[in-house]
Amino acid sequence: MNIILKIIFFISLFYFSSLITKLSLANIVVISYENFSNKNLNLNILNDHIKILKNKKYYVLTTNTIIDAAASSKILPNYSVAITITSNKKQIINTIWPLLAKISFPFTLFIDPHLISNSDNNMTWKDIKILNNNGIEIGIRSTPKKIKNAIKLYKNNLAINPISYQYKLGIWSEEEIKILKENNIKIAFGDTSGPVSLNMQMYKLPRFNISGKFSNIERLKTILDTLPLEVTNILPENNTLYNNPPFYGFTLLNKKHIPNCYTNNNNKAEVIILNENRIEVRTKKFNGLKARINCISKDSNNRLLWHGALYWVDN
Repeated sequence: MNIILKIIFFISLFYFSSLITKLSLANIVVISYENFSNKNLNLNILNDHIKILKNKKYYVLTTNTIIDAAASSKILPNYSVAITITSNKKQIINTIWPLLAKISFPFTLFIDPHLISNSDNNMTWKDIKILNNNGIEIGIRSTPKKIKNAIKLYKNNLAINPISYQYKLGIWSEEEIKILKENNIKIAFGDTSGPVSLNMQMYKLPRFNISGKFSNIERLKTILDTLPLEVTNILPENNTLYNNPPFYGFTLLNKKHIPNCYTNNNNKAEVIILNENRIEVRTKKFNGLKARINCISKDSNNRLLWHGALYWVDN
């Protein structure tokens, strides 16, 4: 009888260990490209990035996968990646789409509906329809003042409902989130850095900008192997810092993952451990309109764990 109980115990232990491992994979790295140009990101760099992404360990999925996974508690493959592109330029349909379609890489294209035109440089609604009819997810990028009309233009011209959104100002607002929910838009990204965890709020998701000065190959390799630093009880909860320097903190889900934290321009912040897993981050006064905080740690497999935050600064 004791032998049977031991066998059951070890089987249960294996099962729960396996479950914990699988649950830890409920995340995805979203990489973001802005307008393609000589100053921002040329095709040579994109081709270098593609060579890395074609590595068999990476799974290039759509951002729609995040919505499906969150709704069904689906476990995503390890090393899942989603590509987003923000641009209204003609280069997308003429060059970028054929390049990514050739290797069957899906992507989400964020457009500003107010910039759709018949000019030589910008895409038309006909172009956008062609992309959408060929499986490209089309999201909206807009501002609090223009979001309602942007959604209206999108629906009138594509005859479908948008499901994804990008905050043009980089930081979410309660006003925008309310409108997104009213229009059944399921997911929204800001300019916060970090991998996406399915434990996060779907209207406040991070992404990694890999354009311009952030397009370095080694940086991309690091980002693609990153996991979320799982935290909860983040303070402040709103999108604005009214105290500068701020009172910023969070609770770690794993007390072993004590991070190092950095602010704008990679300035190291002081990390204070209040108890076993409550962290307070002490920074210097932020200059400018935005405050960025990135906290990183490593797991037992030496993979980088990342939590990012981005706030308006009330000066």
